[in-house]
Amino acid sequence: MSTVDAQLHSPIEGNQTATILQLAMTALRLSKAPSSDGNNNVGHQQRVRKQITLNEVSYHDSYDDCWIVLYDRVYDITSFLRMHPGGHDVLVENAGRDATIAFLNAGHSAMALKSLKLYEIGELPINECIYRCPGKLTLAHLPD
Repeated sequence: MSTVDAQLHSPIEGNQTATILQLAMTALRLSKAPSSDGNNNVGHQQRVRKQITLNEVSYHDSYDDCWIVLYDRVYDITSFLRMHPGGHDVLVENAGRDATIAFLNAGHSAMALKSLKLYEIGELPINECIYRCPGKLTLAHLPD
């Protein structure tokens, strides 16, 4: 057994043993603390989201059925159109496509970013992502 594989009593809550490497990575915040079932979930916490292609999004491009893509996440904003402070026209104009650049140019508030969660219905598949690309450079400070 190598030094890296040596099992130690773990100070990580809920975990009785952990390898030296796991403890070091956790201390350096390079990974999440190993879970109590022994699996080490490396990376960001991610919830499972439905995969929706840009092709599917493109069919939802009207006032009565309005989906947009922001930061590689898909939102059904049909019910929000009447409430949008900037009017529904700007949203319908970007319906059925990636509206991230238009969204960024409008200078939305932190509250607007938080409210996106209410309308999220999925995310783009990895091969269609622009802003959230695992293993590649990504934008900093992306909304959850």
